[in-house]
Amino acid sequence: MSDVDHTTPIVVADPDSSRDNEVRPFQIEGMDVRGRAVRLGTVVDQILKAHSYPDAVAQILGEVLTLTGLLGSIMKFDGIVTVQTKSGGPVPMLVADYQRLEDGIGRLRGYADIDETKLAAYGKNPSFNGLIGSKKGYLALTIDQGEDMDRYQGIVDLTGDSIAEVARNYFMNSEQTPTEMRLVCDRDEVTGHWRAGGIMVQHLARGEEGQERILDRNTEEEWNRASVLMHSVKPSELLDPQLDLDQLLFRLYNEDGVRVFEPARLIHACRCSRDRLQTVLTQFDDDELAEMVRDGVIDVNCQFCNTTYHFTPEDVRTRDA
Repeated sequence: MSDVDHTTPIVVADPDSSRDNEVRPFQIEGMDVRGRAVRLGTVVDQILKAHSYPDAVAQILGEVLTLTGLLGSIMKFDGIVTVQTKSGGPVPMLVADYQRLEDGIGRLRGYADIDETKLAAYGKNPSFNGLIGSKKGYLALTIDQGEDMDRYQGIVDLTGDSIAEVARNYFMNSEQTPTEMRLVCDRDEVTGHWRAGGIMVQHLARGEEGQERILDRNTEEEWNRASVLMHSVKPSELLDPQLDLDQLLFRLYNEDGVRVFEPARLIHACRCSRDRLQTVLTQFDDDELAEMVRDGVIDVNCQFCNTTYHFTPEDVRTRDA
């Protein structure tokens, strides 16, 4: 592969009429319920097609990317939100991160680590738990606001039959916030391109600080209604390029009234670059560099975008001179 510098984001232009690759915040009128809906088109397709993942693995990574887009778009400051799973299954790690840029655009990327031997043992249609190995795994949410701010990390066991269920458990256990969500990723039946979508609602009723939020009878009825309506959405509706998110939210909540807010745009762009990797290589001594040389060059592959950068030993020593 060629030496490509990804310092400047590479963006595939969508048609002017496209409403893909955005997160739409919303609020249900008269309820203490807020939510977010997300639709990914070219962004998720580029990320998944950079690797030859089996479809079952690509679908779960697409759901992790969708979750990361939802959570990352909540940030009001420049920073990075990372969602990562670790387990003992055929897919020992999934990772996606969202970097908020100065103009408010979210830069999304992700990859999956696969144990080919374990994966082969599960046949053609492995389950979520079969792929992830939830009994021995966890999901971690990390928020990095930069060098001058404390880093936050929350962890939850990989309990559930989907990434959405694991995320719901995280919010109940770590944030004490009633949360429901749907996440889906699949190939478009017509084009074969990957698409993804998701929707999340949260109850914002306030309880005492540090205590679980308590819903009284009235708010509990409202929350149950909002949750049931959200779960009524079909996977095809979350993926449909002809049904924009505003229309989808109106279908779900028009009887109650739904207010939508300005969308957050998402792009796919890796943060790797030749200069950055060259700087990393200068940290190794000559003996360590010599062990990395194959056929006269040092190859460094970015796991996120699958780009391979080629360096000669002289490239690194010149940098260090």
